[in-house]
Amino acid sequence: SGAASSFLGNQNVLASCILSTAMENSASSSIGSSSPSSVFCSKYEMHTDSEKKNKNGAGKEHMENVLEEYSQKGRDVQKRLNEATELHEQQKISLRLIIADLQTKLMEVQLERDALQDARQKESQSLENAKIQLKNTIQELEAANQLQEEMLREADSQTEHLKKMVHSHEEVLLELRGILIDYEDSTGKKLCEHENITSLHIHNLSTAFADILQDLDSEVSHLKEKVVLVEEELESLKKDSQTQTQLLLQQHQNRYLEHEQEVAALTDKANSACSYANSIQTQMEIKQTRNQYSVHAHQVSHLESTVSQLRSELQEAKRIYEDKVEDLEKQLHLARSEIAEAQTEQDQCSQESGNLNDWIHQLLTELHKKEIELSLEKEQNKRFWDRNTDNSIAIDHLRTQLDNKTMQLQRMENTVKEVRTECHRQMERQMAAIKEKNESIGRISSLTVQLESTKETLCKLQDDLTAKQVDLETAEKTVSNLTASLQEKESALEVTRKEIKKLHSQLGSRMQELQHLKNEEDRLHNMQLECETLKLQVLEKERIIEAFQKQIDNMTQIVGQHSRTAGAMEVEKSQLIKEINDWKLKVEELKIAKDEKEARIHEMETRLSELELEKVKLVNTCTERLHALNDMKLEKDQLMNELQASQSELAGLAEGFEDLKRYYQDKMEEMENTANRMKMQLKSAQAELEQTRTALRTMEGSDGNAVKVAVGMQKQITAKRGQIDALRSKIKFLEEAMTNAAKEKHYLREENSKLSQELSYIAAENIKIAGELEILRSQDKCLKEKISKMETALDKVSMQFAECQCIIQCQEQEAMRFRLQHTLDVK
Repeated sequence: SGAASSFLGNQNVLASCILSTAMENSASSSIGSSSPSSVFCSKYEMHTDSEKKNKNGAGKEHMENVLEEYSQKGRDVQKRLNEATELHEQQKISLRLIIADLQTKLMEVQLERDALQDARQKESQSLENAKIQLKNTIQELEAANQLQEEMLREADSQTEHLKKMVHSHEEVLLELRGILIDYEDSTGKKLCEHENITSLHIHNLSTAFADILQDLDSEVSHLKEKVVLVEEELESLKKDSQTQTQLLLQQHQNRYLEHEQEVAALTDKANSACSYANSIQTQMEIKQTRNQYSVHAHQVSHLESTVSQLRSELQEAKRIYEDKVEDLEKQLHLARSEIAEAQTEQDQCSQESGNLNDWIHQLLTELHKKEIELSLEKEQNKRFWDRNTDNSIAIDHLRTQLDNKTMQLQRMENTVKEVRTECHRQMERQMAAIKEKNESIGRISSLTVQLESTKETLCKLQDDLTAKQVDLETAEKTVSNLTASLQEKESALEVTRKEIKKLHSQLGSRMQELQHLKNEEDRLHNMQLECETLKLQVLEKERIIEAFQKQIDNMTQIVGQHSRTAGAMEVEKSQLIKEINDWKLKVEELKIAKDEKEARIHEMETRLSELELEKVKLVNTCTERLHALNDMKLEKDQLMNELQASQSELAGLAEGFEDLKRYYQDKMEEMENTANRMKMQLKSAQAELEQTRTALRTMEGSDGNAVKVAVGMQKQITAKRGQIDALRSKIKFLEEAMTNAAKEKHYLREENSKLSQELSYIAAENIKIAGELEILRSQDKCLKEKISKMETALDKVSMQFAECQCIIQCQEQEAMRFRLQHTLDVK
């Protein structure tokens, strides 16, 4: 192009080039040929011969000098053309280097693809490792279950030990029955009021012992009245504590219901917020599609207008080309402004979504606060339970006081025995029997201590039962909350996973499209440069043609002067005119091809801009979804760990609860049986007492031996009265335990009904979740079908792009042919 511009610098040089080419063509032609150049030479020689005769050889030297100058200039032109061909070859070499660079880029892209595949394999391996960890945790949980089973076995062994203790207590009760049978055979009488204890007769000993026994009975009755008052106070305290506990339970239930209502309201708010966010996302997508559609429609309208302008204004090529450039710049500016508006809308929508996320975070903080309030209420309930335990401790203290009183009674009985030893040294045999009965009384006291210890163990078991019931309630609540949150998180995780898979597939396809489009951009850029060079060459050739026309006009003038060479010059003129027409046709064809290529270039640029925008959007969405997915995975792992721990605790508590329930039922049955036996024994003892009293009344007038027997019977009666009082206290305690057991049974039934209702609710929620899963699966199938359709469309676009590349290559080959023909013609 530089050689041609220097060549166009001077019109006289162009004229000389034309003459030199004409002379060289005439010299290169053979002697026997009938070409117009040979005719021109012959006519020229005849003309010079005639001029020699007329002008004495002056013009001959001038023409030789001109011919030498023309030959030198022709050689210079050939050198310049050779330089132009060398430049063209260098351009070819640069194009080949560009192709090699593109191939290396393709190899790099393939390596990146392999790296992505390796990363996916690593992710799959990490998932397998996570599965192995889950299996290990399951094994650990099984080991924990085995430990719990061992603990249950130990509890069973303890229950068997307690059963043995109960059996021993039953044997002691049998011994007490024997004592009651002995008591039936003996009765007591009052002492004589007028005689002293030392001077009492053997016949009046019975009356003295009877008076002592009456005094002891009066003291015992007084103590019993105190015990009754204390028991009434205890019952009032129990009633007060029960009313307080019931009020607290009602308050706790009301607070729990209020909290559930608040949680339901918050969940409704959260669901509404999620639905609002989803609606905003759908609106955003609709707006984006509308904006894209409007951009496409606007671009299509502008392209149609440009095509109509091109068709109507082909005659004025330069002006139309400038107008096209201005229109395209305006279109690019409009497209960029529309893209900026779309980006601002996206930023606004992202801000709105961020505000929604903040609102959801606030709701979650409120939920956390409510949970903290629940924990505080649970602590208050524990404090109330501690207060109840303090009340039970006070009751135990009162019982110890009662035991002390019984010990005082025993001491009084010992003093009575000492008086008996002082007054009745002669009754050593009876004293031995009294000692044996005292030993039995000691056994009874030890049995009472054992009974108190069993009562304490029963109270502790009741406290453990209540604590475990509270733990069960809390565990069930936490499990229900955790299951609900898990189900929600799992559904959200499945949706995000599906979306991420879709986005990965879209990213892969869009990345391939972007790579293809980048390659196309490079090729189009090269084509644009070549088109610009072709335009410059066409303009230069048009100027050359104009210069040729001017030179032809000059030559026609010269031919008019030279009449003999007119025919040859006319033939050459006709040939040059034909070549000029051919060149004009080729120039018009190149212009048409150039316009088509420009239109395709603009279309590809618009596609590139759209794909880049979509790529940016997809990358942003992918990053956001990946962060959200990682957070959800962490939350899921935490919830799974909490759920497994709570499930294991719940299973252990349920098993312990069932075992305690069975143990409690067995104890209740045993206590009922013992109560019935004790009632029967009381009735039989009362009947035996009446019989012994009647027998004693009949035996009052008998001998001294009978009196001794009566005294022994009275001693037995005193011992058995103490036993009867102990049995009555035991019966009262058993009745109270029966009432408490009935209350606990009613409470357990209510809890079982609540648990059954919660299980039905969980089953209904599982059914709903299964329906939602089916809906999500159907949506997944639809999206997969859409992806397959998009892949087919992309394949079609790639085929069209390959066809365009083939067309461009063909046009490049044609342009090269035209250049070669032009260089040959110039030579």
